[in-house]
This record gives sequence, C-alpha cells and structure tokens, in this order.
Amino acid sequence: MGWSKSPPKWRPLQHQKQNTERRWKGLVVSAVLLAACGATAGHAQVYKWVDENGKTQYTDTIPPASTDRARKELRSDGTVKFSTDRAATAEEKRLASLRAVEAAKIKAAQDEHDRKDKALLNTYTSLLDYDRVRDRALSTVAADIRTLQDREVVLNQIIASDGRFLPPVTGPVAVPAPAVAPVAGKPVAPAPAPKATLVKTAGMVLLEAKSELPRARAAIVSKRHDFEALTALYASDRDRLSRLIDLENAKTTTEKTLAAEQKVISDPTVVPAKKK
Repeated sequence: MGWSKSPPKWRPLQHQKQNTERRWKGLVVSAVLLAACGATAGHAQVYKWVDENGKTQYTDTIPPASTDRARKELRSDGTVKFSTDRAATAEEKRLASLRAVEAAKIKAAQDEHDRKDKALLNTYTSLLDYDRVRDRALSTVAADIRTLQDREVVLNQIIASDGRFLPPVTGPVAVPAPAVAPVAGKPVAPAPAPKATLVKTAGMVLLEAKSELPRARAAIVSKRHDFEALTALYASDRDRLSRLIDLENAKTTTEKTLAAEQKVISDPTVVPAKKK
C-alpha cells in the first residue's frame, strides 16, 4: 500500500525557535499596552456636577458653563478626592467685603481697648494714685477757667466805663536803678533816654476791650467743655481701672491657690492652708 500524500516535511528546530520568540514578543507588547491603558484610566479625573436642569453628570472634563459651580473630583474607586465650592456671585463678594471691613474695625477697636487696659495697669498702681493724677489735671483746667472769668469781669468794667476804668496792676512793678555818684576825673555817662510809651486813650482801651471780650467768653465755654469731657473720661477710666485691678487680684489669688494645691499633690507632707 503506498502513500497517497507525500510524507510531512519537518521544519528545522531553528525556525520553530524564531516563531516562539515572535509570539512571546507580541504577548509582552500587548501586556504593556494594556497596563498603560489601565493606568491612564485609573488616574483619569472624573468630575461630578449638576447641569442647568438639575441632573447630576459625570465627565472627565468640566463644562465651560459649569466652571463657577460646585464640583467634586472623584478617584477611580468613586471616592471624593477634593471638593470645590461654587464661585461667589458679585453680590456675595460685595457682602463678604463689607463683612471683612466690619470685622477689621471690630478687631481694631478690641486691640485699642486692650492697649488702653494695659496702659492703665502699667501707669497706675492703685486707685489712690489714679485719683491724685485726676485731681491735679482737673484743678489745672479749673484754674484756667477762673483766670478767664476774672478777665471777663475786667473787660465788662472797661466797657461799662467807656474805657475810663483802668484795671489794677497785678504783675511786678519796675523799680528804677539807683543813681550812681560821679567819680572824680571820669566823665559822667549820660542817662539813658526814657523809652517812648504809647499812651492809650479811653477810646482805644474801650475798642480793645470790646474786641477781646467775645474771645474771652468763647475760651471760657471751650474750657468748660474740656473740663466736663475730662471729668467723664477720668470717671470712665477709673471704673475700668477698678475692674482691671479686681481681675488681676482674682487672677493672682487663683494662681497662688493652684500653686499651693500642686505643692500639696507633689508633697503629701505639706498641710493645705484652710480657706477663709
């Protein structure tokens, strides 16, 4: 019985080896491509946003019309990576700016209040010390008021007398220098010429008084306002200083009590002091 077909021809071993290497290279390339695709898909950013119809959308990019809306970036497993709040409107920005300005004013006022409190505590050691400073300042303003009032009385007298009233001289009176006896053989120095003095007429005195009187009265009113404002300020600061001193004393007492209790805890042999 003969063969109907020619016997199979066996390929050389070298040729089979090359085919195997080609197949392995193809598999490796395919695996690398698949891994790269998987990595890209795993790291892609997915955005969850709500469109104008109120529907939730999931996309890998943010629509231009939704850039000012609230959005969340999700990880590949669906968890939130980070959230972005929606952009504020023009009105919201304006209100936020006003709130920031108001908050800055409140903080500045509080800082100024704290600065004054610290200055009070650093300046005065007690209320008695504060009262001495207050009385000295108020007495100075009161003395200025009395001086202006006395001047007002004089000006009214001058005006009432049509300028003929001359106020008494309250300042020091100039005493002429004693005459120097001449010395033999030396010429006598001529006496200095008297200084020319302007003699004011009654009309001139009256005109000056009428011009000065309104200024004196305005100065009295201003000084009285200063006295009232200064009195109110000292009263307010005194109340604040009194409260600050009480707080400092209470703080000191608390610190001493805590220190004593801590000492008793650390040293059981110490007998705690009895509370009064």
